[in-house]
Amino acid sequence: MNSVTLSNILTAAAPGNGGFAIYGEVETENDYNGNVIFNTPSEKPAWSAVQAGQVPEQWIIVRGDRNKKLLNCDWTQLGDVPLTAEQVQHWQTYRQALRDITTQSDPFNITWPTPPA
Repeated sequence: MNSVTLSNILTAAAPGNGGFAIYGEVETENDYNGNVIFNTPSEKPAWSAVQAGQVPEQWIIVRGDRNKKLLNCDWTQLGDVPLTAEQVQHWQTYRQALRDITTQSDPFNITWPTPPA
């Protein structure tokens, strides 16, 4: 997992901790034990807490990606957009599908809608 995601998970799992450092990739429990050092070792969350934090953190990432995609096509909904009514409708359908992304069950396996041509 990337260090930003891991940092967010650790901060949520151990609020008010004395600080920590990440010294390399963390994909396994062995990586976690060797590459994540807490200033106060007793405050280091268990690997299971890190794993439990991955799904909520991934939904944050998915929502961020979704929001970027929505921003990139906001122009399609303006009143003076040079699109036909049918094209505007296609974009509205696409944008609704983006908003519905969070109803999918697995944030690590998102099926993104295809934007209209």
